[in-house]
Amino acid sequence: MNYDVIVIGGGPAGCETARIIAEKGYKVLVAEEHRKIGEPMQCAGLVSPRTLKTASMPDAVILNQIRGAFVHSPGGEVLPIRDQKAYALVIDRSEFDRKLSEQAQCAGAEILTGFRASVGEFFSDEASVKLKSRGGESIARTRLLIGADGVNSRVALRINAPAAENVIRMCAAEVELNCPEIDMVHIFLGREIAPGWFGWVIPVDEKRARVGIGVSGRDKHPKYYFNRMVETYPEIFKGMNILRGTGGVVPIGMLPRNYGERTLLVGDAACQTKPISGGGLYLGLLGAKLCAKVAADALSKGNLSIEFLSEYQWLWEREMEDEIQTALEHRNIFLTMSDKEMDTLIRFFNSPLWRSVISRYGDIDYPSWLAGRLSFARPWAQRFFMAGFKKILNYC
Repeated sequence: MNYDVIVIGGGPAGCETARIIAEKGYKVLVAEEHRKIGEPMQCAGLVSPRTLKTASMPDAVILNQIRGAFVHSPGGEVLPIRDQKAYALVIDRSEFDRKLSEQAQCAGAEILTGFRASVGEFFSDEASVKLKSRGGESIARTRLLIGADGVNSRVALRINAPAAENVIRMCAAEVELNCPEIDMVHIFLGREIAPGWFGWVIPVDEKRARVGIGVSGRDKHPKYYFNRMVETYPEIFKGMNILRGTGGVVPIGMLPRNYGERTLLVGDAACQTKPISGGGLYLGLLGAKLCAKVAADALSKGNLSIEFLSEYQWLWEREMEDEIQTALEHRNIFLTMSDKEMDTLIRFFNSPLWRSVISRYGDIDYPSWLAGRLSFARPWAQRFFMAGFKKILNYC
């Protein structure tokens, strides 16, 4: 059981990384601890059309198209945003994962499911990985290890990679729910509704939706806030019946190191998520392409030193650092806002001019495009420029 690359984690980022490396002729193993790829689902499954194109995914995974949103302020203000084009797609997330897995297998990667992998020893020319299943244990050897094992990555822990700046804990579910406007999502804001994050309703069709809430802070319990959101908006959640839970944890921030001894990290394990929405599919796929590039270069040159693998960090920062840091700045300002200030902001944006700006520049993969324009809105600008001024004072 000797491999050029072992990928621990069979999610989208892991399978895409494996596919690209296997296509170059290297022997690749993907070890996934769950028995079925794509299960359990821990994602709202709302993606941009760009994401499906990046993944070479067929339209068959699309369940619904979203053209806008109702943004609910803490005080009951509602900001409706709608466009003619679909800015987001609701997908069958489990099928999405399975398709990526099949693509990796077609490229030559071997995929094991129901195997819990743990990193063993590092040697001068390889690393060992223990594979444990119901049938027993075995040891595999690999020239390069890739950690795609999520927010609580054991691979990241093994190489002492820094932890994410923050994590968002979520309580979510697939539900039966009457959705009269299936092309519109609902977003719920407020410190008493979703402290440090937001709540959502994403229609799948007229009778089904994905509902959830995220919270920031270890003392906050997402299930409590989920129930509070449902109770606060009885007209929206009337008759809701939970089919299955889909909650999870999302890391937030810019990881200062996504590599180590004979090791690269990708996806949530590398904190490749959006600080404003928490989405990780598009950034995970982008990270997979960069990770695979460095991995293939390292294997071809026979150079798996930490210095050589550090190119991955450089490529990732060149591609996404400005976007992520800008999003973090706006998120930090959002965290300082009171509920009354959120109400004021929603009222301010509820005009034809600003609704047009939001519709035109809104992009769920690159929220900084819109955030940059909203920075000139008076209520937000006061916060934004004051935060910048405080940063200058602290620097001095």
